[in-house]
Amino acid sequence: MKLRYILTIGLALALTQGVFARGAEKKGDGNNKPTNKPLLAAGCTPANSLVFIEYNNVRTRVETGGLWWQDRQNSVADYEVPRGSNSFALYAGGLWLAGTDVNGQLKAAVSLFGPGSPNGGVDYYTGPLNVDGTAEIDEARCDAWDRFFPTTKAEVAEFVLYNNSTNEARADLFPNGYEVPQSIREWPGDGLANSTPEDNLLLDDRIAPYVDVNGDGIYDFRDGDYPFYDLGASLNAAISDTNLINDEGVVDCRAPRQDRSESSSRPLFGDRNYWWVFNDKGNLHTESNAPAIGMEIHGQAFAFATNDEVNDMTFYNFELINRSTFTLTDTYFASYVDSDLGNPGDDYVGCDVGRGFGYCYNGDEFDDDFQGQTGYGANPAVIGIDFFEGPFQDADGINNAVGIGPGEALNGLGYFDPTAADPDLRVDNERFGMRRFVYYNIGGGPNGDPNLAIHYYNYMRGIWQNGQLMRHGGNGLNSAGVEEIPTAFMFPGTSDPLYWGTVNEAGVAVEPDNKNWTEDNPGGGEDRNPEGDRRFLQSAGPFTLEPGNVNDITVGVVFGQAQSGGRLASLEVAFTADNKAQALFDNCFQVLDGPDAPDLVIQELDQELVMYLQNSQLSNNFNEEYEELDPNIVIADSLAQLIGPDFNRYKFQGYQVFQLRTESNSVNDIVNPSNARLVFQCDIQDDDTTLVNFVFDEGLQANIPMVMVEGANEGIVHSFRVTEDLFATGSATLVNYKTYYYLAIAYATNNYKLYAQDV
Repeated sequence: MKLRYILTIGLALALTQGVFARGAEKKGDGNNKPTNKPLLAAGCTPANSLVFIEYNNVRTRVETGGLWWQDRQNSVADYEVPRGSNSFALYAGGLWLAGTDVNGQLKAAVSLFGPGSPNGGVDYYTGPLNVDGTAEIDEARCDAWDRFFPTTKAEVAEFVLYNNSTNEARADLFPNGYEVPQSIREWPGDGLANSTPEDNLLLDDRIAPYVDVNGDGIYDFRDGDYPFYDLGASLNAAISDTNLINDEGVVDCRAPRQDRSESSSRPLFGDRNYWWVFNDKGNLHTESNAPAIGMEIHGQAFAFATNDEVNDMTFYNFELINRSTFTLTDTYFASYVDSDLGNPGDDYVGCDVGRGFGYCYNGDEFDDDFQGQTGYGANPAVIGIDFFEGPFQDADGINNAVGIGPGEALNGLGYFDPTAADPDLRVDNERFGMRRFVYYNIGGGPNGDPNLAIHYYNYMRGIWQNGQLMRHGGNGLNSAGVEEIPTAFMFPGTSDPLYWGTVNEAGVAVEPDNKNWTEDNPGGGEDRNPEGDRRFLQSAGPFTLEPGNVNDITVGVVFGQAQSGGRLASLEVAFTADNKAQALFDNCFQVLDGPDAPDLVIQELDQELVMYLQNSQLSNNFNEEYEELDPNIVIADSLAQLIGPDFNRYKFQGYQVFQLRTESNSVNDIVNPSNARLVFQCDIQDDDTTLVNFVFDEGLQANIPMVMVEGANEGIVHSFRVTEDLFATGSATLVNYKTYYYLAIAYATNNYKLYAQDV
């Protein structure tokens, strides 16, 4: 029996959901940049705006200039997970783009550590580019667009509900009236509201994704237009643009564009989303020192608040539009990561080829504190990046298959897989996943920090700074006794069983002697690689980037930490979490909402509380009628006919109310009696009584049953009395004027088949 639930705010319970703001380079890198500069592109100044993402169990930052995760002012890592722990897992990140034009000139745009750092520069600036073929921008537009546009799915759904309701219904749904949120009023669907009409005419007709309710081609919230979220079939019914939804009324965000120069109809993702736009034409490229490409990039940083591993994740989607008039060949896009896992001096890195997952883990069994930040201690954590999708593979008129042959791949999207539920029969919709995984070290040398545009480009292609191909075994550069086999994936372990990454010049996969190449097992006579401060990147290419091409890069940051078993046990936890991240991406980042928790109305009496459970008309569980389809439940048509049409739907089952020990406790604590204790439970009177979830235990490497609800099975009750403090050490009687903390959840069930451990 599966269980879904969601939290609400109870008596004196302060659960906050914050936003993100602050801005520098890691000490000790000590590289000098060359002095040659490209010609001036425009007069924009470096971006200044940043936001903090602190919506779930992660606290980090993103800057409008394309820098992620780093506190530049203090030269320290700033990807804190768990939030509030003072433990940090990532130092910096950004996008790398590079390719050659018809004259063989290398064009590139990269980010490392940003302006103000000892060896950091700027390649990215803010704002959209002209669409007249010039790909131009000026300082005024850069400054005007140096901002984020935050939205939440909940506030957009409320806006749509208000506009879809009659006046009579609005009086009931919004008794205190309704004011359109600023985020919806100022949404830049076709430009900034305070920009000049002349400037907006130079831009694309549609910039930020929105639903054009009346189809007039102009974003105007007064017409009911709104930022484009997938709100579900019932609210999506109001969408007049049929290109945004499929026949079932939902968004298929993974469907290929009709052509590769088509603007994306992808929605905004996440419970909370930060959207912005940046480019590589605003001024000099002082990071790569290469000529600009002419890329306009629409970014989304988003997160979900859940009670599972997704609560420890953040996600990033980038739509990259080539506004230039020239074609780049041998182009690569990459996600760059400087992973500082607690103490950065004892790190290892590796990758899982099939998952498209690059990760950093501790090289020893204890992670120490570092520069005032708390290390991850015993059982040190793992941080990883799932490279869900990259750019389109060059069209070849073939429906390329899953495999390791020319045009085939073991990760990415659109490859024909006869074993899949959707084998994908479409031609030329293949999109790269992680095609290279490359590490390099802090400092100088052929496998150190890049200084020149060709260094960045070589790393993306799997070539060291000295021109040597990366090779399988050792440290990939110069370990004695390793095989002279080129490799596309550094430290893949056993995740490349078909040897996709070790292909010789004749295009033939070569089986290496070391079939489990990791930093722990480098081979070549070495017991282990030296630990160190690692950077890594996941790249996709080569491909041809033509004028007007639109591509996407989507990545997710995944965290895992085992409770026991050491650092490699944490790696297994991270793999399990990444499976959930991949499933979330495959489902277009649509999470099951679960039934909305009831409003907990409390009447205070003498040493007694009377609690009332209520669901407003805005709740998805109004009149306790919640039900939700789970697209991940797929069974054979013949079996579905026997079970009935509701086999893949969750339906409301009951309520639970917990007393929390402190105001800092949350829904994640309800299974821990030290922090949360059950005060009240009621459920529908039916055949469902004891509800059990099967939860994966990394220590046992098996799913174990966890009793979530012992149902009274006596029907739903909407009020009850509380007279005892369940955390009292003496008398349990409630004390007048003392603050207590309560949390209410609603839960739903689905039992379409009996659970079996081996199925």
